[in-house]
Amino acid sequence: MPIRRVLKSWPHLLAASAVATCLIAPADQASWKNKPVAQWNEEDAKQVLADSPWAKAVQLRIVRDLSPDERRASGDMEADVGKGVGLAGIGLLGPAKAREAIARAHAKPDPGKVLVRWESARPVRAAELAVKDTDAPALDNDYYTIVVYNVATPKKWNLANELKGIAALKRDKQKDLKPSRVLIVRKEEGLANVIYLFRRSVEITKKDAYVAFSAQIGRLVLWQVFFPQEMQVQGQLEL
Repeated sequence: MPIRRVLKSWPHLLAASAVATCLIAPADQASWKNKPVAQWNEEDAKQVLADSPWAKAVQLRIVRDLSPDERRASGDMEADVGKGVGLAGIGLLGPAKAREAIARAHAKPDPGKVLVRWESARPVRAAELAVKDTDAPALDNDYYTIVVYNVATPKKWNLANELKGIAALKRDKQKDLKPSRVLIVRKEEGLANVIYLFRRSVEITKKDAYVAFSAQIGRLVLWQVFFPQEMQVQGQLEL
């Protein structure tokens, strides 16, 4: 299956809308916000790891099926073949049955959500230590590290290299920051933790209104907007 670059550009209006929503939303009452990191208890740590400025449950989307012309142009007629429409879909059983068959062929199951976490942030590491999270990856301090947890992942020998080419951190009026490395930690039932490493030589600062993480894994597309203004502890930006 050829990987398609469906994430070439970031919808700035969506990001602007997200910023506006963030500004008008009511204050978060999470208990960890009013404590130094060293005083976080287990419940504080769980909040930080599950739903915080550094961790979000992200809805997955499925890339559409390629048309026959697109498959032919790719040189792989088996690429992204969706469900066939059968005899009903070509009208042999009447127009109503044809419409039903075509609708079934284009229907996509809900791929669900995955946890996306800004892993290299100090609060995340402290929270993982507090709950004794053995799933947390080792870190290299030269990189911003983002992890997509428990995502369905195809088994391909060059998958990590492919994923590296179709992921990015996007900021307003800035060049996209591409990952230097992608690591895949295989788990059970076809799932994996996918680890994206972005060099810290490109600095993300409090002045950045947002940082949008976008990625495609197999036929699954995801994106999550992070807000540096929220990703602070006692005035210190934590990435």
